[in-house]
This record gives sequence, C-alpha cells and structure tokens, in this order.
Amino acid sequence: MTPESRDPFWSSFSAALCALLLFTLVSTSKAVDSDDFWEKYDDIADWVTLQLKLTPEQEEKVLPLMEKSFELQLHILEDYGFAPGKRPKLSREQKEEIDAKIIAARAATRVEMVKILNEEQLEELKKIQQEFHESFRKKLAEY
Repeated sequence: MTPESRDPFWSSFSAALCALLLFTLVSTSKAVDSDDFWEKYDDIADWVTLQLKLTPEQEEKVLPLMEKSFELQLHILEDYGFAPGKRPKLSREQKEEIDAKIIAARAATRVEMVKILNEEQLEELKKIQQEFHESFRKKLAEY
C-alpha cells in the first residue's frame, strides 16, 4: 500500500479519534470508566493492534498503556473546562498549553512503548500519533 492510498483512511481515522476524545468528554457525565473502556472503544484497540502488528504478548502490555494515555488526555481537557454540555472559550495561551500537555502525554506513552515495540512498530506508532495530533490541533482551533 502506498502512502498516497493511505491518506484518506489516515485522515478519517485521525478525525474519528479526535472526535471520539472530545465527544467522550463533552457528552458523558464522567470521563471514561476504566471497567468498560475497551468495550466502548474496542474498534480503536483492534485497529491499533492490526496497524502495529502486535503479538499477543505485546497487545497485553500496549493496550493498558493506550488506555492510560487516553484517560490522561481526557483529564487534561477536563482541566481546561471541557465537560458534559460545556464548550469552553479558550485563549490562545490555553490552547497552546493543552497542545503541549497532549504532546507530553503521547511522548510519555511512546517512552513506555519503546520497551515493548520493535523499530518498525515504533515508526508506525509515531505516524499514528502525529496524524492524530494534527487532527486534534485543527479541532482545538475551533474552541
């Protein structure tokens, strides 16, 4: 598969991830309940497992790290006023702070993933994170 043929899929996937992150925060009364996290977001876990070509052993270690990262990002958004039915008016500085904190959360996740993934898988993870973040920045600009 060429990179050009992946672009539409990448765009729609990253947009879906971004929408999922913001929708979860804005539309539910609590962030994400750990007990049913993977029930609700099973399709994303499955997609990442396939995209990174995880072994069953890797999957056992990677999926909890992904869940932790997702929840951390939700908490960052909550700290800036994102809540059920509430769409905050953010200053430029607040948007930059959110952006930096989200980058840091993803970097921390990648640090943990280095211990689990091979070089090819890490490169794919970087691509996924970068695409997601570009989409997230576009969505954040709307606030």
